[in-house]
Amino acid sequence: MRIAIISDIHGNATAFEAVLADIEDNAEVEEIYCLGDNVGYGPEPDKVVSMLMAHQIPSVLGNHELAINRPETLPWFNLMARRSLEITMDFLSEAAKAHIAEFDACMTVGGCRLVHGFPPDSPTTYLFEVPPQEIKHTLDPMEERIVFVGHTHELLIIESDGEDVTSNPLCSGSVVLEPRKKYLINAGSVGQPRDGNNQAKYVIWDDAKNELNVRFVPYDINDTVQKIYRAGMPEQHALRLL
Repeated sequence: MRIAIISDIHGNATAFEAVLADIEDNAEVEEIYCLGDNVGYGPEPDKVVSMLMAHQIPSVLGNHELAINRPETLPWFNLMARRSLEITMDFLSEAAKAHIAEFDACMTVGGCRLVHGFPPDSPTTYLFEVPPQEIKHTLDPMEERIVFVGHTHELLIIESDGEDVTSNPLCSGSVVLEPRKKYLINAGSVGQPRDGNNQAKYVIWDDAKNELNVRFVPYDINDTVQKIYRAGMPEQHALRLL
């Protein structure tokens, strides 16, 4: 089975459209799954959620969806993120809010676990907050061999052989995973990468080949930038895309 894993669209419908077109060109992709944070920061949250629904793309709960479902968590966010979430709430239709309310904290697909922040089911824990030994103690007893996460907006692959944990950035292209190791893979960000390359990012997992394909997708960044300004969102959200 070949599945596309996307994450952190953050209301960037222009980037999402480009990624969906790229997935369409990879005709052997059977299903698409999302790691959450579909809204926040970006100017078209309702359109993004509508696209998820139209394409029947399941998503786990991100910390930004958590804030939509539970506004009392807004103080957890920094001031600019909080402001964009307040605007996002006004932009979302009731249908979109109802859909977001159905997101679970994690899901399992084809022997993989999907969670926004950190396994087993945290939407708020950042990968960089967790020391290697704790990552090892989390991965080793898990039934799933591979965990896909988002949240940091940076592509990363962490592997555990039962003794040592190693971490490396992911670049565009393919990586073959070793069947006897456990992996924690950060799928990057569709809508707001923070890895020094502003193209949209996502990954394709092929379980038959044990192969991970990392995709970099160009899109019209200026289109999103102008929409952010018109939406009245904090300028930093536009500058981060450039």
